[in-house]
Amino acid sequence: MSIQLVCSNGQVVAAGGVAKLIAEHRRSIAKLERLGKRAMEAEGTDAILLGQRLDAVMAEEAALRRRAAIAPVTTIADMKTKASYFQRLTAHDWCEVDVDDFRALLGSFAKLQS
Repeated sequence: MSIQLVCSNGQVVAAGGVAKLIAEHRRSIAKLERLGKRAMEAEGTDAILLGQRLDAVMAEEAALRRRAAIAPVTTIADMKTKASYFQRLTAHDWCEVDVDDFRALLGSFAKLQS
């Protein structure tokens, strides 16, 4: 299911750039959560295999989070979307956001052309 942004004038705008990266990251977090629950209940060799898969998915999530942080913003709306999303990530402990991600996020805001 694709994400659609609705502007204040009621027009539906296709998601692009920042919104796509955020959607990918949200899917990655959901996948990580599902796999983590399965790994907690697994025993024996299943636990080992799920643990390895969990490590790979965690690395994928970190890469997507970094891509979302680095993504250039072209509008104030993009900036607000990214800021809001990263605020929710930290407020709800959905994932661990490291200092380099915050630096990349702030750097993308600084590059916004006025």
